[in-house]
Amino acid sequence: MPDNKTKSVISLSMHKAGSTIADEILLDFCKAKGMESDRIALSVPSSPLPEREVFLNYQEHMHPTGVYYGIGRGPYVSEMEIIKDLKTIIQVRDPRDCITSAYFSFKKSHGVPKDPEKRKYFMERRRRLEALDIDDYALEQVNGYRNRMRVLRDIIEGHDDILVLTYEDMVGRTEDWLARIADFLEQPVTDALRAELGDKTNFSVESEDDSRHKRQVTPGDHKRKLKPETIAEMTRRLKDELKWLNGCDQPS
Repeated sequence: MPDNKTKSVISLSMHKAGSTIADEILLDFCKAKGMESDRIALSVPSSPLPEREVFLNYQEHMHPTGVYYGIGRGPYVSEMEIIKDLKTIIQVRDPRDCITSAYFSFKKSHGVPKDPEKRKYFMERRRRLEALDIDDYALEQVNGYRNRMRVLRDIIEGHDDILVLTYEDMVGRTEDWLARIADFLEQPVTDALRAELGDKTNFSVESEDDSRHKRQVTPGDHKRKLKPETIAEMTRRLKDELKWLNGCDQPS
């Protein structure tokens, strides 16, 4: 069992909210603090179990102190009773941009799962996206992202040891974003930590490339990729969530 007395940490997000790089950065912070790492999501691609079951089953192995458990992205996080006992960091992003990013990622650049059944499902989705217009995909996905944001809001409202971050701050106000993490985890950005972070905090992209996981980083990509009528309908359905997100996306 870990002997570090620091409360264990978990991070939560939604797909395509910069969660992969945020997870790597949080891992560096927690290691600098002397914590162990046991990122649950790393066992998902090779497991025959659905992601939800992997995370829910893992709770019995989790310790209250000394461990960083990585990122959870699905709505199943609302079922994880242990979250209320952990320091929790949540990263959110404009869901319209998440959906735009997901279309290109699942269509071209996202890694293929190792488990045969998951790989089969993944490839079927990829083939479907090859024939699906991005605007049709966006309208298909908007309700799911609205529900994911509501799950995260409920967790935030019921948790007293939580930090809420935004993708928009991560790429646009990076030093402020890092400072908030440092304050929450009580781990300063030392020279050694800065060296470990290295290029992880460099969010520049020379040009957009659909084949890369980091295709582009500038907020507002949905405005460049979707039709005005699609954006209007998404915005209508996401009215409450976007209002809440605007309150999160402010310098503290």
